[in-house]
This record gives sequence, C-alpha cells and structure tokens, in this order.
Amino acid sequence: MSNKYSKFFPNHAEFSLDNFPYYWITQVYGLYVAKMDSSLKKYGLDNSRRRILLTAHLHPNASVSDLSEMTLIKISTTTKILIRLREEKLIETMLCPDDNRVTRVTLTSKGQEMVNKINEMTVVLFEDSFKGLKPSDIERLNQALKMIKENLE
Repeated sequence: MSNKYSKFFPNHAEFSLDNFPYYWITQVYGLYVAKMDSSLKKYGLDNSRRRILLTAHLHPNASVSDLSEMTLIKISTTTKILIRLREEKLIETMLCPDDNRVTRVTLTSKGQEMVNKINEMTVVLFEDSFKGLKPSDIERLNQALKMIKENLE
C-alpha cells in the first residue's frame, strides 16, 4: 500500500515514532493528565472528577448520559463519579420533571468554587504547555485536532 500517508504507518519500512501523530497525542495527553492530577491532589480531586465538574459547569442541568458522552467516560463510571461528587457536596442531582428516567446534574456553590480553582490551575498549565507558540499556532492545532476527531466519528 503506497499513498501520501505511507511514512506515517507503523508497517512502513522507515517508520519512526517521531512521525506518528498518535504517539505525540498520547504523550502530550499523558503528561497533561499527570501534571493536572498532581495539582488536583491538594483539593482531593482526580482528572475524571475534574472532567465531570467542568462539563457540568459548561452544561448546567445536563443528564448523566450527556455528561458521559461529552467526557468520553462510560456511563457506569460516570454514575460512580457523580455519586462521589454528590457525597462531596460538589454537585446536586435531581430527576427530570418531564421524564423520571433522566437524572439532571447541577453544581453546588462548593462545586462552582472548585471549578474556579480548576480553571486557575488550567491557566498555569496552559501557559507552561504552550510557551513559544503563537495564538495562531494554537488555533491551527485546534482545527487539525477537530478535523481528526470528526474523521474518527
């Protein structure tokens, strides 16, 4: 198989991890999560709960299945995370008045305070991560990653 992408394929004779975009995506994501987890520890949080809190902040009254889908976390795991977040008084859950099969999630004031702390940590990590890049570089990166995501869907 020979095409314009051949040199990026692991079965190419001259393949190198340096040419494999998924290698770099996983490396960057892994380091990001490790650094974020390290920062979150002082608040007793982990990356999964961070993702759920931020998504619940951006999508008030989202359903459990919506949060699961948006965070790419299995629904059973999302449910467990939500139970823990509710026990920590960071979220509240309520049955949807229109459909009792649907549970809606909202942040508490304590949850909103936590989101503010998470956002402060994110700014610091973002600035460290993107040193040397121009805003236009970041915009091009976002466009490329969005296209890749759409292709995978």
